[in-house]
Amino acid sequence: MTTLDWATVLDRLFDAPDDPATRSWAEEALAAGSGTPGQRRAYDLLVAGHDVIDLLAETPAAVAGLLAAADPGRITVAPAENEWSALHIVHHVADNEAVNAVRIRSILTEDTPTIFGYDSHPWTRFFALETWQDALERFSTARRNTVALARSLDAEDLDRRGVLSYRGAESLRVLLAVLAGHDRDHLDQLRSALAAAE
Repeated sequence: MTTLDWATVLDRLFDAPDDPATRSWAEEALAAGSGTPGQRRAYDLLVAGHDVIDLLAETPAAVAGLLAAADPGRITVAPAENEWSALHIVHHVADNEAVNAVRIRSILTEDTPTIFGYDSHPWTRFFALETWQDALERFSTARRNTVALARSLDAEDLDRRGVLSYRGAESLRVLLAVLAGHDRDHLDQLRSALAAAE
């Protein structure tokens, strides 16, 4: 019998979102607080029947819409000490997209590569290099490319695996689902940051 882990569970949910054994394991893991935020959110997205690539395609417009509706003076205001402002969040998703572009290409061109992991907090030192508008443009352009690449892949490509130090081995389809989960978490964080700044 296969030992379940988040990567295996998320992979299974693509083909069988209602599988009781898989969902039982995931619900217990969620209750125990295991898994990364992206993995936990990916589970929610998959059991709800969302198309991961469509979600990935929608995120830049969702971010842009939230920022367009916000008071420009509030975009740089952090909701509390040691919390990220909307500006920080936009820069982070742009940086994370660049990292995932490398991860995806490594998985597609190498045999089970070790894929790049990073601590995002020290990267905040670079956020002053560009405006949030430029960071949003960078994110939007890179995400369009990610989505175009993802839509060009076949099942064999999506089955390819990489190994990430803090998540272990996972298929490319799972990496994309976790990226969509990461998006949802940061969209919620962006809404909260903008609301708190009012």
